[in-house]
Amino acid sequence: MRIQATKALEPLGFSGIESLVYCFLLENSPVTGYRVSQAIGKPTANTYNAIASLARRGAIIIDDSESRLCRAVPPSELLERLNREFESRRKQADVELAKIKPASGDDRVYQLTSVELVVERARAMLGAAREAVLLDLFPGALALLKDDLLITARRGVKIGLRAYAPVQLKGIEAVVTQEAGRILVTWPGEHMSIAVDADQFLIALLSKDTHGVHQAIWSNSTLLACLHYNALHVELVLTAVLAKGGKAGSKLEALSLTRLKPAGFQKLNERYGEPVSGKRRAAAQ
Repeated sequence: MRIQATKALEPLGFSGIESLVYCFLLENSPVTGYRVSQAIGKPTANTYNAIASLARRGAIIIDDSESRLCRAVPPSELLERLNREFESRRKQADVELAKIKPASGDDRVYQLTSVELVVERARAMLGAAREAVLLDLFPGALALLKDDLLITARRGVKIGLRAYAPVQLKGIEAVVTQEAGRILVTWPGEHMSIAVDADQFLIALLSKDTHGVHQAIWSNSTLLACLHYNALHVELVLTAVLAKGGKAGSKLEALSLTRLKPAGFQKLNERYGEPVSGKRRAAAQ
């Protein structure tokens, strides 16, 4: 139990020995520094240095008697102080970083390697939206961004969404593809595609459980962002037409990615897909 507690402190800026000292003192206060050193099995000098550091940070208190007994500050008090300090530093950093003018004219395409990076970038894009956002989101991807989409819509940003199940989101124009069942079982993961103001875009293929990233890219290339925005717009319009009983034409429909399954799409499934069961194979037809 104590091992888990010490590891929980390290991401908050505590060294390994500081974490050990604090957790020991929580259970055994008040004791001398020498007693702490013996209990945690660390050199006396290193232990006293850790005690001094913890005292400076307000994690422990030391009595002013000759024995210099140490006592741990309650966790709730410590964590609240750390939270206030972090918030103060965050605000200061925000002020200082805002003084730096971001570089412009970057047309590169960047890889995003974790779900956290993908979601945070998507949220930042939605937060920066001023005119319009177009999206194509599988159900799991939509669940990750639903709250942020509603906040963006409340700011008056126009939002068009291609969805794969009936959904009602206030202020968002959502169209549901009639071929959702086939598409969802054909794709080897949760698809996410976003274009904001024709100024930046994000494309991601997450794992089926949305806990991993197969591949994800982001760019604010002006040309690519405009092209991707236009492609999403065409996809939304076509989905809306078909949902109302319109026809795209049998020859054009046959060229659909998930119907034709060209070489590139087959490679995508070979790389990221799961073994296809008979039931799933039938649904994909």
